[in-house]
Amino acid sequence: MTTPDQPPTARRASPANHYPWGNGCDGWRLVEDRALSLREERLPPGGAEAPHLHRVARQIFYVLAGELSIAVPGTLLRAGAGEALEIPPGLPHLVRNAGSQDLRILLVSAPDTIGDRYPVEAPLP
Repeated sequence: MTTPDQPPTARRASPANHYPWGNGCDGWRLVEDRALSLREERLPPGGAEAPHLHRVARQIFYVLAGELSIAVPGTLLRAGAGEALEIPPGLPHLVRNAGSQDLRILLVSAPDTIGDRYPVEAPLP
């Protein structure tokens, strides 16, 4: 977190802020604050996470490269490079890469999702 007495600094994906997730996916924490987080994530073809929801956090997925698929109850949302999808609090979702190339996204969560992730049992499309 940047404070008023610290100058802002450029942030980038590096081994120091890397974390693995899902099935072969990678993430990098660029901004980590309880009120807001920004992450860069890479999902290989077939990469996905378990269905879940956030009760408080709102999320915005911005596609840098590839095609993003987000399953929500009753439909499948898609976005390509230069497009964004917003998931409001309480909406069950499943993020996946159904394409043939790596999917790279920026993920904004407000507030951060730490402690705000709940599994969903219902099947999603």
